[in-house]
Amino acid sequence: MSSLDPEGILAAPKGGHITRRTFQKQLAEDKTLLEQVEKEREAAREELQARRDARNQPQSHAELVEYLLCTEQVEMEYETARCRPLMTQDFFGFLQEDIGAERFKKNANMDRVAELEMLQEYLKDAVTKLDSQIEGKVAPAERMRRLLTAKDKKATLLEMAGNNEIDNGLLDLLQQNIDAARSAGQAEPADFMEKVRDAARKFVMS
Repeated sequence: MSSLDPEGILAAPKGGHITRRTFQKQLAEDKTLLEQVEKEREAAREELQARRDARNQPQSHAELVEYLLCTEQVEMEYETARCRPLMTQDFFGFLQEDIGAERFKKNANMDRVAELEMLQEYLKDAVTKLDSQIEGKVAPAERMRRLLTAKDKKATLLEMAGNNEIDNGLLDLLQQNIDAARSAGQAEPADFMEKVRDAARKFVMS
């Protein structure tokens, strides 16, 4: 203790090992908390999936309409995707007829008419977006397969470029496959796809 600091206020704190123990204890508590949160999240995911699996998927147009009207808003996106194969032109025709039939009843239930019209509008928009997303994933995959399996890749690249089939979606998919191959220790396929990607990149406008 110096004469300039008789009470030792400016001295370095003592008991550093206590601070380390406190820090280590906090780390252990944080790790336990994170593990508990992850367990709870996993349990919630499993519970949600179990509820989804327990639902009986509709078989007819009428059943599908009622099924979707009873579906919670937070689950509409999931159920729209799951029931997409049932949403044919015939289904939308049935829904339109159902709206008309309800509207022109002697004692029309206008609340139901409004519900059906909202459902119709939602489904048309949701199906369009869903189909666009699927097409956005499938089309690049088909083009990548055609390019990678082509005997004359240069000629195929030129043909695809002429048809505007080489875009960032194709390059991104090639990169994903390159990364996957490298992660799996498949250096030769990864190198091959990198060469194809680099050749294709020349035809993409930045």
